Amino acid sequence: MNNKKKIDIIGGGPAGLSVGYYARKIGMNVTIYESTSLIGGNCKTIIDGEFRYDTGAHRLHDKDSTVTNEIKSLLGDSLLKVSSPSKIYFEGRSFNFPINIKDIIFKFDLKTLSKILIENIWTRLRKTRSPQHFKDVAYSSYGKTISDMFLIPYTEKLWGQKADMLDISITGGRLKSLDLKSIIIDMFKRKNNNSGHYEGDFYYPVSGFGEIFEAMGSSIGLNNIHLNSKISYIEHKDKNITSIIDSNGACLPIKNLVYTASLDHLFKSLNPKPPQKILDHLDNIKYRSIFICAIYLDMKNFSSNASIYFPDSGCPFTRIYEPKNRSKKMSPENKTCLVIEVPVGENGLDDSLSKKMIYEKILNYLIDKKLLDLEKIINYKIVKVNDAYPVISTDSLIHIEKMKEYLLTIKNLHLVGRNSDFEYIHTHDIMRRSRLLVNKMVSL
Repeated sequence: MNNKKKIDIIGGGPAGLSVGYYARKIGMNVTIYESTSLIGGNCKTIIDGEFRYDTGAHRLHDKDSTVTNEIKSLLGDSLLKVSSPSKIYFEGRSFNFPINIKDIIFKFDLKTLSKILIENIWTRLRKTRSPQHFKDVAYSSYGKTISDMFLIPYTEKLWGQKADMLDISITGGRLKSLDLKSIIIDMFKRKNNNSGHYEGDFYYPVSGFGEIFEAMGSSIGLNNIHLNSKISYIEHKDKNITSIIDSNGACLPIKNLVYTASLDHLFKSLNPKPPQKILDHLDNIKYRSIFICAIYLDMKNFSSNASIYFPDSGCPFTRIYEPKNRSKKMSPENKTCLVIEVPVGENGLDDSLSKKMIYEKILNYLIDKKLLDLEKIINYKIVKVNDAYPVISTDSLIHIEKMKEYLLTIKNLHLVGRNSDFEYIHTHDIMRRSRLLVNKMVSL
């Protein structure tokens, strides 16, 4: 029965490949249409000579055992267990992420320390209303002083929006409150240790995060994946998708369509067009693009961290990660690579800047802060990642709800993925939702 079911998927990124992978496992026919020349979407691994790096600081967190076991069976010994803490760089000093009370005690003056402790104790003792936005969550988790130093500036730079305009879901489960018990325990710990936290322990493939999705592509069958296949129109009639039309004008009949790309492209592709009152909602949703700058260095290591976050508003980038700290295969033995993420647009760099100008802005900051020795630089590369993540503001969610209400009227159209669901979700979430979607489609 499953062999008779056919799924067409727009988008060959993590969501599209996950749906295709689970569907093929139970014998369903799958065709994926990917607009670029490579699969993987925003989770590609770029190979440049001896160096490898991902288009983002991607990691697999063991938050869903079913997903973790699926990837283990897919990659076997190629999936590594990594323990590497993250740090925050602030005013020339490194702080643990999540923020550790012992750091605060030894790195701030008595006046600042007193404010931080009083704020956190008071927050735990008093009754507070439910958080309405990210700023509320930050203040209730760490207090005003720490939030205004670290969390608020970083978040506003990352998303290009004021913290009190961002939805609480953007935390992605990463904020860990400084409760009274943890304050006391941390004060008497002998070691600062982030292992066991969301940031510190994770899985990572030997050859880069893209290896997961390349393995999925092989399992699906490369003959079932159409690269450089841009979809111009999505035809619908009587509350069903009937066909899709590619950029060459070819009309392809559809029984079940899974859409994984950005919502604005979906609505602009629908034919007939949705009512204007629905299309008007598009003006209120945004996606954040980033520049990825890889700097190759003639040195064994830059740090021992998974990621280093830079909340300083004067810094043009948000974080640095070192691929070699995930897998030794990512760089030659005596060389390393830094991957630097730079937001594009509001509170970020102008999209019109040349690659050289972007690099110079990054380099000037690193040299000025004495974080990098110019003589150690071998080369650099810059790539742009379009629509890296949706900007989830409190206002946008109202518009997304109306848009999704309209899409629900189309019976054989299914959405999954970060950009189509318009949610800040991780790999384990995407794979879990994809598996559930395939199971649902089998029963239809």
